[in-house]
Amino acid sequence: MKAQIKFKAVLVLLSLIFAIPLLYADEDTSDERLAAQYFHNGQYERAVVLYEELFEEQPTEVIYNNYLTCLLELEEYRQAERVVRSQIDNNPGQIRYEVDLGYVMQRSGSTRRANRHFNGLIDELPTSPRGVISLAEAFLNRDMTDLALQTYKKGRDKFGRRHPFNIEIARIYEEKGDYENMMSEYVDLVATDPGEMEKVRGFLQDAISDDPEYKKNDALRGVLLRRSQRSPANTLFSEMLLWLSIQQKDFEMAFRQARALDRRLQKDGEIVYDIAALSMANNNFDIAEEAFSHIVNMGSAGPYYMAARVGLLDVKFKRLLASYDYDEKRLKRVEKAYESALEEFGIHRNTVSLIRNLANIKAFYLDKPDEAVELLESIISMVRISDRIKAECRIEMADILVLNDDVWDAKLLYARVEKSYRNDPVGHEAKYKNARLSFYMCEFDWAKAQLDILKAATSKLISNDAMALSLKIQDNIGYDGDTKPLEMYAKAERMAFMNRFDEAFSILDSIAYKFPEHQINDDVLFAKARLNLKTGSYHVADSLLAIIAEKYPQGILADEALFKRAEINENILKRPDKAREIYRKIMVEYPASIYSHTARNRFRTLRDDLVN
Repeated sequence: MKAQIKFKAVLVLLSLIFAIPLLYADEDTSDERLAAQYFHNGQYERAVVLYEELFEEQPTEVIYNNYLTCLLELEEYRQAERVVRSQIDNNPGQIRYEVDLGYVMQRSGSTRRANRHFNGLIDELPTSPRGVISLAEAFLNRDMTDLALQTYKKGRDKFGRRHPFNIEIARIYEEKGDYENMMSEYVDLVATDPGEMEKVRGFLQDAISDDPEYKKNDALRGVLLRRSQRSPANTLFSEMLLWLSIQQKDFEMAFRQARALDRRLQKDGEIVYDIAALSMANNNFDIAEEAFSHIVNMGSAGPYYMAARVGLLDVKFKRLLASYDYDEKRLKRVEKAYESALEEFGIHRNTVSLIRNLANIKAFYLDKPDEAVELLESIISMVRISDRIKAECRIEMADILVLNDDVWDAKLLYARVEKSYRNDPVGHEAKYKNARLSFYMCEFDWAKAQLDILKAATSKLISNDAMALSLKIQDNIGYDGDTKPLEMYAKAERMAFMNRFDEAFSILDSIAYKFPEHQINDDVLFAKARLNLKTGSYHVADSLLAIIAEKYPQGILADEALFKRAEINENILKRPDKAREIYRKIMVEYPASIYSHTARNRFRTLRDDLVN
């Protein structure tokens, strides 16, 4: 019994011994929390009392910084200098405290003394590049950008090409808004060490993408043009100009640079062909045609001659579709041009794009689906053709099945491709089109489930399309679960895909009549605008898109409606002033839109055309 009592007494004593530091720890934590609260409320007189004690016991970085700030705000400069000097003594080699010492002198009004101190730090530069960076960063932490810049330039003099600090200096110039010198630093680094190109392109990409007024873009172009003119034999600057033009989607400039580079590097049209293909993908048909023609004019012996001939046909076809100004007679002329080219070049792996476009014309524009399927099957049966291209042709065959209202066979074909390419953009496209077909069939829950999976697709285009259709389903199923308006809309979309335009118009008009207040009506207006474009009613389409932007400015279709209006006015109605006005509206009112970058480029081009 006595042993048990003694054992319990020992336990109590031990618990008291271990509890004492915990109590003090809680007290310290409580004091630090209270000091921080005073500090953030601007009650420096109260905060400084607590921080003085805390600093004596545990001089952490947070406590030191807050304590020093309190002293400076209370104009207790002598105590502030003592605190900093104690940090210098206790942390030898940590140059940031030397900068803090000069900062205290500066705050106290001893400007000359502070300047002598700062100049001394820079004159007695650290012996390693890392030390130079530490000193410069310490200046930047105190908003002394000029001294940081001076430090890096002194470091460049000391270490030379071993460590020129271009990136660090460029960032300071960017902060100062001196974009000319900023870009010169990046270009200097690449000129000195071409191996740094990819790294520099990453920095430049970040800079020029966050540049609403194009000041950084213009500065970079100016620097590169001057370097290129001074050193015409150095292709590095021309290559960077070409890269910049592509980033800006300035394909006219890109073509000029590509043509010069191609000739200088003796690439036989390779660089020009890449720009031609890129221009066509971005619907810049004038430059695409000019670039392809340039390659054709180089002669039939060139390695890209046949590809350029096919490219010219593709441009002709896509330009016709983009203009919406086509009839059966014009389409048949295009069909004949493709067929003549196939007779000349033959059906083989190098004419695959030609065959696929001809199949598209026959199926979707000339009501010849059987001939289209036969063409696609000729590709699938080729031996020396990739499985990926065969899968893409199967997707196109499934599209033709949907066109002919053979939805079940289409579903099976989409699913086959999706299964074979589950984690690939081709599989994602098949999955999206299968989900879209389910939408046409009013299977909304299943369609949305598949679309939500595709939101994370690696292909940005598929991801955006999936997100848009998923939102359309989500937003237009009422709280009461009434799906009737959405069912009618889905049927109208299905009729439009099948080129049964009169039926599509009729259904869309019925939705607006039966459900005049339903939120689906912005989608209805947009669908009607697309149909009017396809049927040549351009002014009607423009008016419908204007209604969407005015009536639903916060809707998900507003920016797209404006962009489509701008394109119609620029390319079809030939009203550049109106187009420029709409592009500007997108830039100002929808800066986060996926169309804002292109809108800015088109606005600048139209503005420059007006000035010239």
